[in-house]
This record gives sequence, structure tokens and C-alpha cells, in this order.
Amino acid sequence: MKPINSKDRNKAIFQFTILLLITICIVIMAVFFDHKVPLKENAYLRSKMKNTEYLVSMENDFALKMERIKSLIDSMDAPGVNSDYISQLISTRLAEMQTTMPPDSTFRRMMYNNIIQSYLELKNAKAALIQLNDVQTELDEYSQLIEQYKTDLAQSQRDLDLCRRLSY
Repeated sequence: MKPINSKDRNKAIFQFTILLLITICIVIMAVFFDHKVPLKENAYLRSKMKNTEYLVSMENDFALKMERIKSLIDSMDAPGVNSDYISQLISTRLAEMQTTMPPDSTFRRMMYNNIIQSYLELKNAKAALIQLNDVQTELDEYSQLIEQYKTDLAQSQRDLDLCRRLSY
């Protein structure tokens, strides 16, 4: 004896089995992606973090070198200092900074190059200013000589006028 709705029951059991398999597959895939994707994401984020830490370290090193060069530029005009030697030292350190720039994006490389060029221009301007200070002292000496020559010339003209009056 067969039940009347055996076809419907078989169909319902088949549908239930299919839905159960689909649900189990979805759960298994969710568990798989829950464990597998974060591992790859973590590896990717670790590499990015390591790269970022490297760049921060390089930037800190670059900033420290900038401070040293700034102090050298500031000491160029100190009395009793050989400014030519300090100028060469600054040039050497700037060249060293340029060779140790971090190999990264074009924007940062351009920024580092612009900073180095600015320091080089600042060093050259400071050296020119030091040379102009020497010129200023020479101009002061020449001004004193001109004043002395003017008084000597005025005295000579008075003497000449006096000689002309006496000769008549």
C-alpha cells in the first residue's frame, strides 16, 4: 500500500535536500571566507604598514639631516668661522641627502628635491650675504677716505686761493 501523496512527499524531500545542501554550502563558504580572506588582508596590511614605517623612518632621518644643515647654515656667519669650509660641508651633506632619498612616489621625490634645492639656494644666499658684509666694510672705509679727501681738497683749494692772492 502506497500513500496517495508519495509523489508530493518525494518532491518535498528532494527540495528539502537541495535547500539543505545549498544552505550548508553557504555556511561552509562563509566560514572559509571568514578565515581565508582576513589572512590575505592581514598580510597585505602588514606589508603596507612595514612600508609606511620605513617611509616614516626615512622622513625622520631626512628631517634630522635638514636640522643639521640648518644649523650649519646658521653658523656660516659666526665670527671666526671658516665659511668656505662650512659651505663645502653643507654641499656634501646636501649631496648625501639626495642620494639617500627614499624610493617612493613622484610627489615625495619632487618634494625632497625641492627642499634640497631650497637649502642649496639658502646656502648660496648666505655666502653672498657674508661677502656683501665684507663689501660693506670696504664701502665704509672708502666713505671715510672720500670725506678725508674732500677736506684735503678743500684745504688745497684754500691754499691755492691764498697763493693766487699773494702772487698778485
